[in-house]
Amino acid sequence: MDNANECGTSQDLPSRLRLLGPLAGWCGGHPIELGPPLQRAALCVLVGHEGRVVPKDVLISGLWGDGPPNTAEQSLYTYIAGLRRVLEPHPGRRGPYIILVNRSRGYALERGKVRVDVEDFERHLAEARRLRGASDLRGGLRALDAALAYWSGPALCGVPGPFAAAERARLEELRLSAREDHADMLLGLGLHQEAARTLTELAAEAPLRERTRELLMLALYRCGRQADALQTYLDVKRLLAERLGVDPGATLRERYELILRADPSLARVQDRASGAEVPARPPRQLPRAASVLVGRAEELVRLRSLLSPWDGGPPQAVIAITGAPGAGKSALAVQAAHASSHAFPDGQLYVNLQGATPGVERLKPIDVLGRLLRALGVPGEALPSDEDEAAAVLRDRLEGRRTLILLDDAAGPEQVRALLGLPSGNTVLITSRESHAATDDCVQLVLGRLLRSEAVTMLAKLVRAERIAADPAAADRLAHLCDLLPLALRLAAARLAERPDWTVRDLGTRLEDRRRTLHELESGRSAVRSSLELSYESLANGNGLDRLAARTMCHLGVLHVASLTAELVSALLGEPVDAAERALDRLARAHLVEISEPGRYRLHDLVRLFTIELADARLTPETRKDALLRTLGFYGATARHASTVLDPHRVQLPWPAVPQRPLAFETVDEARNWLAEELPDVVAAATQAMHSEDDDVARLGAYVGFALTWQLAMGAHHREQRDLNRQALGVGERTDDQGILSLAHGQLAHALLNLGKETEALPHQQAELELRRALRDRFGEMRALGNLGVVLLKLERYAEARERTKAQRAIAREIGSDVGERHSLVTEATACLRMGDLTAAMSLIHEQLALAQAAGDRYHEACGLTLVSELHLKRGDPQTAKSYLERGLRVAREIGYRISECESLVMLARVHRLLNEPAQALAYAREALAARQRSGYKNLSPLVEDELSAIETAFPELRAAREASPRVALAG
Repeated sequence: MDNANECGTSQDLPSRLRLLGPLAGWCGGHPIELGPPLQRAALCVLVGHEGRVVPKDVLISGLWGDGPPNTAEQSLYTYIAGLRRVLEPHPGRRGPYIILVNRSRGYALERGKVRVDVEDFERHLAEARRLRGASDLRGGLRALDAALAYWSGPALCGVPGPFAAAERARLEELRLSAREDHADMLLGLGLHQEAARTLTELAAEAPLRERTRELLMLALYRCGRQADALQTYLDVKRLLAERLGVDPGATLRERYELILRADPSLARVQDRASGAEVPARPPRQLPRAASVLVGRAEELVRLRSLLSPWDGGPPQAVIAITGAPGAGKSALAVQAAHASSHAFPDGQLYVNLQGATPGVERLKPIDVLGRLLRALGVPGEALPSDEDEAAAVLRDRLEGRRTLILLDDAAGPEQVRALLGLPSGNTVLITSRESHAATDDCVQLVLGRLLRSEAVTMLAKLVRAERIAADPAAADRLAHLCDLLPLALRLAAARLAERPDWTVRDLGTRLEDRRRTLHELESGRSAVRSSLELSYESLANGNGLDRLAARTMCHLGVLHVASLTAELVSALLGEPVDAAERALDRLARAHLVEISEPGRYRLHDLVRLFTIELADARLTPETRKDALLRTLGFYGATARHASTVLDPHRVQLPWPAVPQRPLAFETVDEARNWLAEELPDVVAAATQAMHSEDDDVARLGAYVGFALTWQLAMGAHHREQRDLNRQALGVGERTDDQGILSLAHGQLAHALLNLGKETEALPHQQAELELRRALRDRFGEMRALGNLGVVLLKLERYAEARERTKAQRAIAREIGSDVGERHSLVTEATACLRMGDLTAAMSLIHEQLALAQAAGDRYHEACGLTLVSELHLKRGDPQTAKSYLERGLRVAREIGYRISECESLVMLARVHRLLNEPAQALAYAREALAARQRSGYKNLSPLVEDELSAIETAFPELRAAREASPRVALAG
């Protein structure tokens, strides 16, 4: 539509009307409201007589026919006024009017003031007839394409009245005739398949049109489908007899007889209008479309909109489909090219550039140009030898044409650069593993993995649906083991076809052994491994950045983590961070790693397995060890530093001297976010290292686990803490490392205690104390005594716990450990509370709170506030307890101490229950339930459940609300 800034500023910016579809109007590029149906009908009558006076009686007849209502003339005035309000640039009650004007006894729509799509449609039809008469069938096709593009539905859709009905019928006849002419021109150009598709659709839409059937019979016959052509005649003969009681016309009968005897005249391709011979049939080189293409519906619609725009405009000049090896780029490109072939009547060319074909040299640009020019009719002896000259000849040949060129498997932008910049109307469609985001005038479509449902459907189509349906869970698992990649899924299906004795679960079990996954995904000459090898070799033989990216691929196989950052890869490679970032970006452009979020990358499973093979084959054991040690040093040093930034008062466990420097964190939030994001990968790296047979690697892995102590404890990651320290215990025993043994025993005791396994925790805590004493480690002994006191508290051995904490405090004061003293005070206060000595407990906890607040120790402050609140509740003072609890909750949330947060919420629910405030009590209990679920700390479930039950008992009216709240979390 026109983009005028205001309606009717000049004749160069007229209003626009659409009649070929639902009636609509625009003024200055903005939609206008054309009013009720009869007002729209009046507008259509005026448009149909544009530039001429339409008497009032003609308007009334066009709206109501022979029986208008008594109010017809008054209604007509109303409709004319309504139309003037939306069409006139300066509407007024008495004019002057410049678009819809008064004339003697009627009204007129001034010519040129309103642009109507019907006029454009008919103008293109006339141009098509002229071009056909001049034997320019391709030009005629383009004109008809432009004409038919104006249609968006039935003409004058929803407009009532006799005039609209007659005009609708006239326009529909023009449209159907235009489509028949379009098909006839396709036949004249030898495009029989395209004509058959068009005419089959047209015959279904208008089954009684004899010319459509005649052309369809000829198209089918020329496609080698004589039987279908004859059946088409019999079908229309039956329909004509049933619906109209007549026989087919003479032309249709003659066509039937010619096809019946296979008359040679039917095979001739010439312009029916002039009898002139048509130029050679345009090239149609596309490979056959895949019989099984599952999913990709959104991508296919996007490609078709680019290749054959809905508005009839020129196609996109360059389209690149990129993605990981095996993502199905070529299959999608061929499918889209076939679906849009009608938009390129001058030919569809195809060249496999062999950019990632094993054992075959990639095509040079001059060779590709030569193939294209030969396909376009340039004799071999006339082909230029210079690349630029050949590209110029290609552009000259394609001027004024609509041709699609599919360049499959491009090595990268450089291989296709000389083939771009073609005349408007032509399209280059590229598939490549490399990014083409920087290519001029190019739209890039990055192809990802299939959806789970699409992957399973693909297996079902390739293997047989019943074989997949027999075990849906196994099929789903197999799809994920294939990384949801079409190539891997096809190979898995081929393996099942080769082994009919295997179930889907059998193959899945074989693929789950990750050492043999890539071996299993082979069939004939196709393999996932060979596809990935080509990408690797291309990088390894490239420029300096490519070679760095190839080396990075090898090193990525050393470390088995889910996500990657430039800082991590810098440690892995032993290169600066900016070099690591460039290498990762290069791998991302080659679709060998994926950007999961800004600054973070990930490998898909099959690529990861390939990098492991690369590391084993291309790196020496010493290189692999050094890379892993550098990475562990980076992880451990940064985790330890982040914990210190979060809470400088927490005592960090011992850490060996390593050359790696930790990341610098400018704020507490940066440190907290790094720990939260990296925790799963640091745990995975530590676990991998502790399974290593190399003692140096295993020991450093254990210390990386110890560096996570506070993050695991305060984040309630107790299972991870238990598992890491069981492995560390094994490392300590294997290497006879007393330091690792003592740390592992203490951390394992802490994890077991938080998992509610106090009895199991006790011997580990006692073992740490004995080892610390044997090592003459007074700080370690002090710490072990304090932790032993906590275990004894949980075992309800309060007197023993109090003795251990007093011994802890004596050593803490001896060696000057303030944090040890604060820990002993809170533990002894808890023991006194449990023993019923509230006075001693209150004295101890106030001393501890004062020390914690003076030191800025937020962790111990949160512990002290919770305990002093409980003491006030014991004394029957819920109001004071509430004040302390609200402070404690704020502190716990600020430092991310999830257990303390949940305990504070439960106690606040109890406080409000005791204060007879049911709504607040229930709200806090529900918050506690959510906090328990977030923390994963099961030991708090009974605490939450008991408080909810107590609230129900105290306030029975809240039972309904309780039943509506989520209880499922308590089962977790």
